[in-house]
Amino acid sequence: MAIMARYGPREAPMGQKDHPADHFARALGVWMAAMQAEPADYLGRVYEEQAVANAYAGQFFTPESVVELMAAMTLPEDLPDDSVVADPACGSGRMLVAGIRRNRFATFVGTDTDLTCVHMTALNCLVRNANTWIIHGNSLSLDAWGGYHVRRTWLGGALHRLTPEQATEILRAPFSRAQTTTSLTAPTVHQSSPDAKAPLDQVSAQFTTNRKGQKDFGF
Repeated sequence: MAIMARYGPREAPMGQKDHPADHFARALGVWMAAMQAEPADYLGRVYEEQAVANAYAGQFFTPESVVELMAAMTLPEDLPDDSVVADPACGSGRMLVAGIRRNRFATFVGTDTDLTCVHMTALNCLVRNANTWIIHGNSLSLDAWGGYHVRRTWLGGALHRLTPEQATEILRAPFSRAQTTTSLTAPTVHQSSPDAKAPLDQVSAQFTTNRKGQKDFGF
């Protein structure tokens, strides 16, 4: 509501005169309709087609067809529930989405230096209701400035904002040796270890969730 308030009050009842904030509702409706027809990375497509991507900084999104090829090479079809899939340069989250399609009960960690990309990844994982950590940070220097945690729930994904301290703890989590990897831009599958799971659980516990009505659905 604080964001909507920036656009000022309505000058006429809804439907009689457009309000700047109405564009958000229409965009959400178009996005949801497109996702139902064909689940894809529409946010990343718009980002690229509108020339928002920073080519001067070497920012080029991996084509979705190539993402599927890389996922087939690095992610097993029977991805275990306790796996951690990490993408150190997640962009709009295409690699993580490919992992979610294989097993949404696994844990997914994405990092990117571009805050807009972090927001796109958070939204892409939120609508897919997968346990995800999206870090606004640098995978090489291990500096983190914030991010988001998407928690899987019975009613759909719940989004929580990470502080710089929480994001740093996740980014520097001591994951075990990767099972498979190809390059900096490929997803990496880690076996869950107590040392790596501890910071994830510790930060996750700081977000309270109303579990009323969820019963024993295992979310």
